[in-house]
Amino acid sequence: MYSMRDRSERKQYFLIHTTMVLLVLFFILGVPFFRSGFFSSGRGETDTVSGASVIYDTPSGEYVVLINRPLHEESGTLETWETFFSGGEIGVVFEDLHCLTIRGDAAGIDAAISFQSRLPENQMRVRTEEGVLIASKETFGLYDIIVMSSEAYEGFGMSGHTNGEMTTVVTVSGP
Repeated sequence: MYSMRDRSERKQYFLIHTTMVLLVLFFILGVPFFRSGFFSSGRGETDTVSGASVIYDTPSGEYVVLINRPLHEESGTLETWETFFSGGEIGVVFEDLHCLTIRGDAAGIDAAISFQSRLPENQMRVRTEEGVLIASKETFGLYDIIVMSSEAYEGFGMSGHTNGEMTTVVTVSGP
């Protein structure tokens, strides 16, 4: 049989082993999750391109805004957002926008910040992601608004596969 000392050593070994396994799992799975954009967006935090307080002029160049048509036709705001992104003035709209931009597309990010600054605070959240992921989301209709430069739009091949049934494309030319 086992002595009392063996039992306490086994318990101690079990606790140390379990603690080490949980720490390793936390560092492998938990840390990347907590550093991801998904976790911070779930907590309602704003990222670096959110929450503008000064109206920014539309940067020069050509931009493409993709609007998810089914989402905005249901709420009746599709024409309103088309007018807004075309440079027109709109009244009060009680709908929040979730805008995606390509992480390496500085011109697209500037345009998104400009659009965001023209809306009331926190009405439009801007999030940057990889271009391939945004192209995939556009293909399957898993987005609200996408703002990008026309170069990125053509560079990622989105001009050839933009789904006409689900996407409204608004072309914007800066001054």
